[in-house]
Amino acid sequence: MTQPAAALEVRDVTKSYGPMRAIENVSLTVAPGEMVALIGPSGSGKSTLLRAATGLVVADAGSGVIRIFGDRVQENGKLSRGVRRARAQVGFIFQQFNLVKRISLYANALLGALGRMPPWKGALGLFATGDRARAMAALERVGVIEHAGKRASDLSGGQQQRGAIARALVQGAKAIFADEPIASLDPVAARRVMRLLAELNREDGITVVVTLHQVDYALKYCQRAVALKNGVVAFDGPIEKLDRDRLIEIYGDEYRDVMDDADAGEKA
Repeated sequence: MTQPAAALEVRDVTKSYGPMRAIENVSLTVAPGEMVALIGPSGSGKSTLLRAATGLVVADAGSGVIRIFGDRVQENGKLSRGVRRARAQVGFIFQQFNLVKRISLYANALLGALGRMPPWKGALGLFATGDRARAMAALERVGVIEHAGKRASDLSGGQQQRGAIARALVQGAKAIFADEPIASLDPVAARRVMRLLAELNREDGITVVVTLHQVDYALKYCQRAVALKNGVVAFDGPIEKLDRDRLIEIYGDEYRDVMDDADAGEKA
């Protein structure tokens, strides 16, 4: 029986910014249905890798290939002609929500349907009845249906982020790539967003790849972690293998102090 294509396949990809290499010869495979945390110190290349995965960042010339569900995103530092087809399968969630502030949350969710319709229809707002129903159902699914008519600018960060996830559901995304989706949120909103992503992964089979600064959220919600350090993969394995010693290797001795302070706080 033919094996399903990987949700994400990255092979020998390098991205430089001037003399600095953000990622170097990175290879990674994510199977359909996985929930993977990308972790590592600031500047380790997490966001660059995730953005390269959808062609938002173009890798260096001579780099290898990136595919999403078998569709090529880029190769040898050039975007594929089929990059739009590949992107259509992924909902990308940004740290700063990336909603259109002046329109309603419902209208923002509805934008997820644009990839399925001619540009002229989208420009005129001629959305199909089924897409309109899908947008309302998605807002209900993520728990913000009562805010559907409010302008995005009037909502909290957590509500906007759940609206961005609803947009990905309307899109029909088979995977969600989330770049620091909880970095700007308070702890309560952050837990709600991570619980929602874990629920969509578990119940809907949506592949989730999420970059996180907060290791405790990775440990709680993800089954696998991929850690980058200085632009290379320093760890790739089951979340339960990410013990104290390994985290200190990844983050350095400063992380030992953080963990010691946390242990002291718990004992107090």
